[in-house]
Amino acid sequence: MAEQQTTRIDLIRHGEPSGGDVFRGRVNPPLTDLGRWQFRERVRRHACAWDRIISSPLIRCAEAADQLAAELALPLTLDQEWIEIHFGDWEGRLVKDVLAENELQVTQLWADPFAFCAPGGEPFADFQQRLISAWNNLLDQYSGQHVLLVCHGGVIRGLAQHLMGLSPDAMSRLSVPYAAMLRFKVDQLEYNDEYQPWVTLEMMDGSVLKPTDQEPI
Repeated sequence: MAEQQTTRIDLIRHGEPSGGDVFRGRVNPPLTDLGRWQFRERVRRHACAWDRIISSPLIRCAEAADQLAAELALPLTLDQEWIEIHFGDWEGRLVKDVLAENELQVTQLWADPFAFCAPGGEPFADFQQRLISAWNNLLDQYSGQHVLLVCHGGVIRGLAQHLMGLSPDAMSRLSVPYAAMLRFKVDQLEYNDEYQPWVTLEMMDGSVLKPTDQEPI
């Protein structure tokens, strides 16, 4: 009988960051008050017995991850491999301004992401390979555990494309609003010292979170 390990990885995007509608890859603004509330609310809705928290080191992820780890008394690891794609010369610039100057390049991000690379930035194909390597390392290191991964919208789309076999255009249409969460179950079956993982998307909550008048931020 093959030995089986079940690992669960919850991916949660950070909440709303400050700075407006800009290309926000490596620029490092903090969350807004709304963004902090969004993260807390999503965690409240789907809280479970996580074993540890892994986070991108960018402050829009790391600040909320650090606070949650302290509240739950969980180990926290900041891992550079989970950082967002680098938008190069577009970093921190308003999307509308870049779109006006570089319409063909910008639309390629959604129309043909695997051929996309912002000027001076990180090619999407390289970005996804970085994520796949980090994912495999995570499964090797934390096999059998339930991990919360605090990361970015591009990270979630890039991983979802790989894990679910999405077409590039389907990946581009995948809505990942602030504080969206996906839960993947990975069943690792060991045959002759090789792992054959079966991946199941157990949960996806991509609802847009907005407080009501009765919910103070």
